[in-house]
Amino acid sequence: MSPARPGTGAAAPAGALSDRALILLLGACNALGPVSSLLLLPALPAIRTEFGASTAATQAVVSAFLLAFAVGIPVVGPLSDRYGRRPLILGGLGIFALGSAVAAWAPTLGVLVLARVIQAMGCAASFTVARAILGDLYQDWRLPRALANITMVMMIGTTVSPWLGGVITESLGWHAPFIALLASALIVLAVVWKLLPETHVAHDSDVSFAQLGRSSLQVLRKPMFLACATDSGVIYGVYLSFLAAAPYIMAEMLQRPATDFGLYVMLLSTGYFFGNLYVAKRAHALDMARTARLGTMLQAGSAMVALLFVVAGYTHPAFWFVPMLPLAFGQGLALPHITATAVRLAPGYAGIASSLLGFAQQTIGALAVQATGFFATDTPVPVLTFCAALSLLSVGTLLLHRNHGREVST
Repeated sequence: MSPARPGTGAAAPAGALSDRALILLLGACNALGPVSSLLLLPALPAIRTEFGASTAATQAVVSAFLLAFAVGIPVVGPLSDRYGRRPLILGGLGIFALGSAVAAWAPTLGVLVLARVIQAMGCAASFTVARAILGDLYQDWRLPRALANITMVMMIGTTVSPWLGGVITESLGWHAPFIALLASALIVLAVVWKLLPETHVAHDSDVSFAQLGRSSLQVLRKPMFLACATDSGVIYGVYLSFLAAAPYIMAEMLQRPATDFGLYVMLLSTGYFFGNLYVAKRAHALDMARTARLGTMLQAGSAMVALLFVVAGYTHPAFWFVPMLPLAFGQGLALPHITATAVRLAPGYAGIASSLLGFAQQTIGALAVQATGFFATDTPVPVLTFCAALSLLSVGTLLLHRNHGREVST
């Protein structure tokens, strides 16, 4: 299906993107938020030392970003439904670049957290609009496949980000990752400006924000949408809470350098990549609801295995990172179906559905990350217990809303 469709805002550029090129570009836009956080995770201990802050205060570098991301998402979705995708994604990339520049030269922890909030507002646009564009173009089984494809593109960046962040931080200091993010944002902005067409089919010009608000409320009244939003947030919370606590544990309990953390994190990225790859290749033939249930169960089982290892005294990083590979694989199986189901619940308003889903996901993820700031960091037991509990909550949500899931075509 060609992405060159008429819509509001600027006209589509000459020479429409192919589907593959569109996926690559949207994947890059989708990746800015996760990459910006993962690139910084190895630097958190250095930031804490630089400003003489507590672990909980330093965690705000991640959690404030996620909360601002969550707040921005519900604003961006309806705006893109009214004014078009292209203006919103261009503006978001520009704001992200501004936040990256401020962060690179932040003199205090407070300024750094503020810069992360600015970055997050820009990411809210690029992340939400990327999903909404796919909702514009694909309405059947191709939507979860397309979502899985842009996730795989994103994972190319997220896989190497923790390791690269460790290398950059150890070589050039914690400011350097922000300079790299600034350069990346400017490159993506230039490509989007030149190549990305408008995909949104315009609504009538008299569509008001009140009408968009009513559409949002209609989506929120659907039990299946609430189930998807909760489950996606909990799954994201499992992933982020583990990643947010792990660098401190590696540094304090094991005296491992930041680069070691980055190498181990590749296990999670690899698992998540192959989960999405399986969905992308097999979406036309899979029972997607059943595949998502399998992924959720695999996540819970893997989290329990990692916890049992460390409780039994096996504290080498391999015993709590290796089980994260099947855990992340399960997440890769589950999230494309959950996201596609939620977006399809708002036909004609993919921006609204995408924004509400993203709000729930980022809010729950931010709360999970901030919670880890109060855990002991001389042992992995507290964070693994937390991840196991969230995984079981995800299973409970899945079972509770299983009957509603049958109402939605896969």
